[in-house]
Amino acid sequence: MADEGSFFMEKQSGTVVKNVRRTVLFITLSAIACVLIVNIGLGIFLSQGKKSDSNERKSAVVFEEKKSDLFLYEGKEGKNALQLLRQHAKSIVQGGSGIVTGINGRIADESKKEFWAFYVNGKMAEVGPAAYVTQDGDKIMWKIEKY
Repeated sequence: MADEGSFFMEKQSGTVVKNVRRTVLFITLSAIACVLIVNIGLGIFLSQGKKSDSNERKSAVVFEEKKSDLFLYEGKEGKNALQLLRQHAKSIVQGGSGIVTGINGRIADESKKEFWAFYVNGKMAEVGPAAYVTQDGDKIMWKIEKY
């Protein structure tokens, strides 16, 4: 009798070990698949931002409408953001302290507590546009915001 019980326990123990191994293998393969999918998706997302137009004007205006609350353009190696704004906008207005108060006829309305915010690559700039020297491919954005 003792022999039959130990045989049964060994057989059952072997089955448990096989099940644990299968589970560990499944979890490992699933984790690897998830990492690959995320890396491929991230690679595709990042590579789309680096594609450039076939034309030679790399710092082209992406979006420009008269009196719009948004104005975008790309950076150009060695030029500051204010120089490029002057180059791409039809008109700009600056206050006495040099702050940009109008782009293409859209003046920030102080009575509505509006101002033109300056962003670089999706983040509000920590310096003024004259101090920010752009790199090729920088995404420069100006948009009306409220304080």
